[in-house]
Amino acid sequence: MRTRRVTLTAVLLVLGSAGRRAAAGDAPAPKKAVDPLAVAALEHMGAFLRAQTSFAITAQTTTDEVLDSGQKVKRDGAVQMEVRRPDGLRAQVTSDGDAKRFFYDGKTFTVFSPGNGYYASFAAPPTLRELVDVAERRYGIDMPLADLFQWGQDKTEVGRLTSATSLGPSLVRGVACDHFAFREPDVDWQLWIEHGQKALPRRLVITTKAAPQPEHEVLFDWDLGRAFDPRTFAFQPPPGAHQIDFQVPSAGSGPLPLRQGRRPPTSKGGTP
Repeated sequence: MRTRRVTLTAVLLVLGSAGRRAAAGDAPAPKKAVDPLAVAALEHMGAFLRAQTSFAITAQTTTDEVLDSGQKVKRDGAVQMEVRRPDGLRAQVTSDGDAKRFFYDGKTFTVFSPGNGYYASFAAPPTLRELVDVAERRYGIDMPLADLFQWGQDKTEVGRLTSATSLGPSLVRGVACDHFAFREPDVDWQLWIEHGQKALPRRLVITTKAAPQPEHEVLFDWDLGRAFDPRTFAFQPPPGAHQIDFQVPSAGSGPLPLRQGRRPPTSKGGTP
Protein backbone atom coordinates (compact mmCIF):
# COMPACT_ATOMS: atom_id res chain seq x y z
CA MET A 1 0.00 0.00 0.00
CA ARG A 2 1.21 3.61 -0.38
CA THR A 3 0.31 7.30 0.89
CA ARG A 4 0.43 11.61 1.68
CA ARG A 5 -1.04 14.98 3.19
CA VAL A 6 -3.26 18.17 3.22
CA THR A 7 -3.93 21.24 5.39
CA LEU A 8 -7.15 21.87 7.32
CA THR A 9 -7.02 25.53 6.20
CA ALA A 10 -7.31 24.51 2.55
CA VAL A 11 -10.27 22.25 3.33
CA LEU A 12 -12.06 25.08 5.22
CA LEU A 13 -11.49 27.48 2.31
CA VAL A 14 -13.06 25.01 -0.11
CA LEU A 15 -16.05 24.40 2.19
CA GLY A 16 -16.51 28.13 2.83
CA SER A 17 -16.55 28.89 -0.89
CA ALA A 18 -19.15 26.19 -1.52
CA GLY A 19 -21.33 27.59 1.29
CA ARG A 20 -21.27 31.09 -0.17
CA ARG A 21 -22.31 29.76 -3.61
CA ALA A 22 -25.23 27.85 -2.06
CA ALA A 23 -26.37 30.92 -0.13
CA ALA A 24 -26.35 32.91 -3.35
CA GLY A 25 -28.71 30.39 -4.94
CA ASP A 26 -26.12 28.61 -7.10
CA ALA A 27 -26.12 24.85 -7.25
CA PRO A 28 -23.13 23.42 -5.33
CA ALA A 29 -20.38 21.99 -7.47
CA PRO A 30 -20.44 18.19 -7.63
CA LYS A 31 -17.89 16.55 -5.34
CA LYS A 32 -15.05 14.93 -7.23
CA ALA A 33 -14.61 11.21 -6.66
CA VAL A 34 -10.83 11.64 -6.45
CA ASP A 35 -10.13 14.65 -4.24
CA PRO A 36 -6.82 16.24 -5.32
CA LEU A 37 -6.19 17.32 -1.71
CA ALA A 38 -6.28 13.68 -0.58
CA VAL A 39 -3.91 12.65 -3.37
CA ALA A 40 -1.59 15.56 -2.49
CA ALA A 41 -1.55 14.30 1.11
CA LEU A 42 -0.34 10.90 -0.09
CA GLU A 43 2.40 12.46 -2.20
CA HIS A 44 3.51 14.77 0.59
CA MET A 45 3.74 11.85 3.03
CA GLY A 46 5.81 9.80 0.59
CA ALA A 47 8.21 12.70 -0.04
CA PHE A 48 8.64 13.23 3.70
CA LEU A 49 9.35 9.54 4.33
CA ARG A 50 11.87 9.33 1.50
CA ALA A 51 13.70 12.32 3.01
CA GLN A 52 14.35 10.39 6.24
CA THR A 53 17.75 8.69 6.08
CA SER A 54 17.75 6.86 9.41
CA PHE A 55 14.78 5.74 11.49
CA ALA A 56 13.05 2.92 13.34
CA ILE A 57 9.41 1.81 13.12
CA THR A 58 7.33 -0.27 15.49
CA ALA A 59 4.02 -1.39 13.98
CA GLN A 60 1.20 -3.34 15.61
CA THR A 61 -0.91 -5.30 13.13
CA THR A 62 -4.33 -6.95 13.24
CA THR A 63 -5.45 -9.15 10.33
CA ASP A 64 -8.71 -10.98 9.69
CA GLU A 65 -8.55 -14.71 9.09
CA VAL A 66 -11.53 -16.69 7.83
CA LEU A 67 -11.89 -20.15 9.37
CA ASP A 68 -13.17 -23.17 7.44
CA SER A 69 -16.50 -22.62 9.24
CA GLY A 70 -16.75 -19.18 7.64
CA GLN A 71 -16.20 -17.35 10.94
CA LYS A 72 -13.91 -14.33 10.78
CA VAL A 73 -11.28 -14.04 13.54
CA LYS A 74 -8.52 -11.55 14.35
CA ARG A 75 -4.81 -12.37 14.27
CA ASP A 76 -2.32 -10.00 15.92
CA GLY A 77 1.21 -9.31 14.81
CA ALA A 78 4.05 -6.81 15.01
CA VAL A 79 6.80 -5.37 12.81
CA GLN A 80 10.00 -3.84 14.19
CA MET A 81 12.14 -2.26 11.50
CA GLU A 82 15.38 -0.28 11.49
CA VAL A 83 16.45 1.54 8.33
CA ARG A 84 19.60 3.37 7.29
CA ARG A 85 19.51 4.68 3.75
CA PRO A 86 20.71 3.80 1.23
CA ASP A 87 21.96 0.36 2.22
CA GLY A 88 20.83 -0.86 5.64
CA LEU A 89 17.71 -2.66 6.86
CA ARG A 90 16.85 -4.98 9.72
CA ALA A 91 13.28 -6.10 10.39
CA GLN A 92 11.51 -8.56 12.63
CA VAL A 93 8.00 -9.61 11.66
CA THR A 94 5.94 -11.67 14.11
CA SER A 95 2.40 -12.98 14.03
CA ASP A 96 0.48 -15.68 15.82
CA GLY A 97 2.59 -18.81 15.38
CA ASP A 98 5.14 -17.35 12.96
CA ALA A 99 8.22 -15.10 12.89
CA LYS A 100 10.63 -13.86 10.22
CA ARG A 101 13.73 -11.69 10.40
CA PHE A 102 15.16 -9.70 7.48
CA PHE A 103 18.74 -8.41 7.15
CA TYR A 104 20.34 -6.23 4.47
CA ASP A 105 23.79 -4.60 4.71
CA GLY A 106 24.25 -3.30 1.17
CA LYS A 107 25.79 -6.56 -0.03
CA THR A 108 23.66 -9.48 1.17
CA PHE A 109 19.95 -9.95 1.87
CA THR A 110 18.91 -12.69 4.31
CA VAL A 111 15.60 -14.03 5.60
CA PHE A 112 15.87 -16.01 8.85
CA SER A 113 13.15 -18.11 10.48
CA PRO A 114 14.04 -18.46 14.18
CA GLY A 115 11.31 -21.06 14.72
CA ASN A 116 13.09 -23.72 12.67
CA GLY A 117 16.58 -22.22 12.39
CA TYR A 118 16.59 -21.98 8.59
CA TYR A 119 17.91 -18.98 6.68
CA ALA A 120 18.39 -18.09 3.03
CA SER A 121 20.52 -15.35 1.47
CA PHE A 122 21.25 -13.83 -1.91
CA ALA A 123 23.81 -11.32 -3.19
CA ALA A 124 21.90 -8.03 -3.09
CA PRO A 125 22.12 -4.78 -5.10
CA PRO A 126 23.75 -1.76 -3.40
CA THR A 127 20.60 0.21 -2.49
CA LEU A 128 17.33 -0.47 -0.70
CA ARG A 129 15.33 0.78 -3.66
CA GLU A 130 16.92 -1.80 -5.96
CA LEU A 131 16.66 -4.51 -3.31
CA VAL A 132 12.89 -4.17 -3.00
CA ASP A 133 12.47 -4.64 -6.74
CA VAL A 134 14.82 -7.63 -6.93
CA ALA A 135 13.30 -9.34 -3.88
CA GLU A 136 9.77 -9.03 -5.27
CA ARG A 137 10.34 -9.72 -8.94
CA ARG A 138 12.90 -12.51 -8.65
CA TYR A 139 11.94 -14.21 -5.39
CA GLY A 140 8.33 -13.17 -4.72
CA ILE A 141 9.24 -11.49 -1.40
CA ASP A 142 7.59 -8.25 -0.28
CA MET A 143 9.67 -6.18 2.11
CA PRO A 144 7.87 -5.25 5.34
CA LEU A 145 5.93 -1.96 5.10
CA ALA A 146 7.45 -1.17 1.68
CA ASP A 147 4.16 0.22 0.36
CA LEU A 148 4.41 3.28 2.60
CA PHE A 149 7.31 4.66 0.61
CA GLN A 150 6.06 4.38 -2.95
CA TRP A 151 3.57 7.23 -3.38
CA GLY A 152 4.99 10.04 -5.44
CA GLN A 153 7.37 7.76 -7.36
CA ASP A 154 4.89 5.68 -9.38
CA LYS A 155 2.32 7.93 -11.05
CA THR A 156 0.24 4.91 -12.10
CA GLU A 157 -0.85 4.59 -8.47
CA VAL A 158 -3.13 7.62 -8.80
CA GLY A 159 -4.71 6.11 -11.90
CA ARG A 160 -5.82 3.09 -9.87
CA LEU A 161 -7.80 5.22 -7.42
CA THR A 162 -11.55 5.26 -8.02
CA SER A 163 -12.17 7.46 -4.98
CA ALA A 164 -10.07 9.61 -2.63
CA THR A 165 -11.71 11.50 0.22
CA SER A 166 -10.52 13.79 3.01
CA LEU A 167 -12.44 12.91 6.20
CA GLY A 168 -11.06 15.65 8.44
CA PRO A 169 -9.10 15.68 11.71
CA SER A 170 -8.79 12.61 13.92
CA LEU A 171 -6.73 11.43 16.90
CA VAL A 172 -4.64 8.26 16.76
CA ARG A 173 -3.41 7.32 20.24
CA GLY A 174 -3.31 10.99 21.18
CA VAL A 175 -1.57 12.19 17.97
CA ALA A 176 -3.44 14.76 15.86
CA CYS A 177 -3.89 13.37 12.34
CA ASP A 178 -5.73 13.96 9.07
CA HIS A 179 -7.97 11.03 8.08
CA PHE A 180 -8.32 9.92 4.44
CA ALA A 181 -10.30 7.21 2.66
CA PHE A 182 -9.33 5.68 -0.70
CA ARG A 183 -10.87 3.12 -3.05
CA GLU A 184 -9.40 0.94 -5.77
CA PRO A 185 -11.22 -1.69 -7.86
CA ASP A 186 -10.41 -4.53 -5.43
CA VAL A 187 -9.63 -2.82 -2.14
CA ASP A 188 -10.70 0.03 0.16
CA TRP A 189 -8.17 1.63 2.48
CA GLN A 190 -7.99 4.37 5.07
CA LEU A 191 -4.95 6.31 6.21
CA TRP A 192 -4.31 8.62 9.15
CA ILE A 193 -1.37 11.02 8.55
CA GLU A 194 0.15 13.04 11.37
CA HIS A 195 -0.84 16.71 11.22
CA GLY A 196 1.94 19.29 11.06
CA GLN A 197 5.54 19.21 9.88
CA LYS A 198 6.02 15.44 10.30
CA ALA A 199 3.80 13.82 7.67
CA LEU A 200 4.02 10.36 9.25
CA PRO A 201 1.45 7.60 8.70
CA ARG A 202 0.01 6.67 12.09
CA ARG A 203 -2.75 4.21 11.21
CA LEU A 204 -3.67 2.18 8.13
CA VAL A 205 -6.81 0.09 7.56
CA ILE A 206 -7.16 -2.07 4.43
CA THR A 207 -10.40 -3.84 3.49
CA THR A 208 -10.52 -6.35 0.64
CA LYS A 209 -13.76 -6.00 -1.31
CA ALA A 210 -14.14 -9.68 -2.15
CA ALA A 211 -16.32 -11.61 0.30
CA PRO A 212 -15.95 -12.06 3.24
CA GLN A 213 -14.13 -8.68 3.10
CA PRO A 214 -11.18 -9.38 5.41
CA GLU A 215 -9.58 -6.35 7.03
CA HIS A 216 -5.99 -5.52 7.94
CA GLU A 217 -5.02 -2.74 10.38
CA VAL A 218 -1.61 -1.28 11.27
CA LEU A 219 -0.73 1.21 14.03
CA PHE A 220 2.68 2.90 13.67
CA ASP A 221 5.19 4.37 16.12
CA TRP A 222 8.20 6.24 14.69
CA ASP A 223 11.69 7.08 15.91
CA LEU A 224 13.35 9.42 13.40
CA GLY A 225 17.04 10.21 13.18
CA ARG A 226 18.29 7.03 14.87
CA ALA A 227 22.03 6.23 14.73
CA PHE A 228 22.93 2.59 14.09
CA ASP A 229 26.02 0.46 14.47
CA PRO A 230 26.83 -0.94 10.97
CA ARG A 231 26.76 -4.45 12.47
CA THR A 232 23.03 -3.98 13.09
CA PHE A 233 22.28 -4.89 9.46
CA ALA A 234 24.63 -7.85 8.96
CA PHE A 235 23.27 -11.33 9.60
CA GLN A 236 25.31 -13.61 11.83
CA PRO A 237 23.92 -17.17 11.85
CA PRO A 238 23.23 -18.32 15.40
CA PRO A 239 24.57 -21.70 16.53
CA GLY A 240 22.64 -24.54 14.93
CA ALA A 241 21.21 -22.44 12.08
CA HIS A 242 20.94 -24.11 8.66
CA GLN A 243 21.30 -22.35 5.32
CA ILE A 244 18.91 -23.22 2.49
CA ASP A 245 18.39 -21.82 -1.01
CA PHE A 246 15.71 -19.32 -1.90
CA GLN A 247 12.92 -20.87 -3.91
CA VAL A 248 12.32 -18.95 -7.12
CA PRO A 249 8.57 -18.95 -7.88
CA SER A 250 7.56 -20.38 -11.25
CA ALA A 251 5.64 -18.26 -13.73
CA GLY A 252 2.04 -17.84 -12.64
CA SER A 253 2.58 -19.36 -9.19
CA GLY A 254 2.32 -16.03 -7.40
CA PRO A 255 4.50 -14.74 -4.57
CA LEU A 256 5.97 -16.92 -1.86
CA PRO A 257 4.19 -16.80 1.52
CA LEU A 258 6.40 -14.05 2.91
CA ARG A 259 4.04 -11.12 2.28
CA GLN A 260 3.92 -8.90 5.36
CA GLY A 261 0.50 -7.29 5.51
CA ARG A 262 0.65 -5.26 2.35
CA ARG A 263 -2.25 -4.51 0.09
CA PRO A 264 -3.13 -7.18 -2.47
CA PRO A 265 -0.54 -7.27 -5.28
CA THR A 266 -2.15 -4.62 -7.46
CA SER A 267 0.71 -2.41 -6.30
CA LYS A 268 4.44 -2.85 -6.64
CA GLY A 269 7.12 -2.63 -3.99
CA GLY A 270 8.49 0.75 -2.94
CA THR A 271 11.55 1.88 -1.03
CA PRO A 272 11.55 0.98 2.68
